[in-house]
Amino acid sequence: MKYSNITISGKICAGKTTVRKLLEKKLGWKTFSTGELFRQYAKKNKIDLNAAEEQNEKITKKIDRQVTRMLKTQKHLIVDSWLAGVTAKGTPGVLKVLLTCQNHIRYKRFAKRENISCQEAKEHVEERFTNWSEKIKKIYHRADFYKHSNFDLIIDTSYITPQTTLHKIINSLINPGDQIVTSEVTKLVATI
Repeated sequence: MKYSNITISGKICAGKTTVRKLLEKKLGWKTFSTGELFRQYAKKNKIDLNAAEEQNEKITKKIDRQVTRMLKTQKHLIVDSWLAGVTAKGTPGVLKVLLTCQNHIRYKRFAKRENISCQEAKEHVEERFTNWSEKIKKIYHRADFYKHSNFDLIIDTSYITPQTTLHKIINSLINPGDQIVTSEVTKLVATI
């Protein structure tokens, strides 16, 4: 198999967590979510996620180095991270997936998840992303985190189901030169 690990990147409410959980269930692979890690850290330290207060150079780089190390040393790992496409760049065996979604749909998803109005959702989502991206630009001195060339597969989740997204990712795991893996993955796809 060409890919032994998967990274999933994308903005808030593009579908990263849902797809990571579906992949974990379907493939039985281990998962790691930097978002969950940062949310736990923010809660423990009583800091504001919308202000991206959890993002400082020491912690951010430490976690990103940990993700890179995991992707280089482990097999059958799914990483859900805003920066995964960049941190995995150059690491062999990693299928780098970018999930995109139209903004108004992301706002609706966030509003439903948080039980708030769409206007409040838009404000929260934009504030969080703006603050995060400004801090990350300062830490890494770059802004190409969602540049399509950083990824192997780009899926717009705006009008497709999570199962369709799952199907597209699993199809991308297929390596035509490896008939055993191809048939195993084909069986997985058939059960979706």
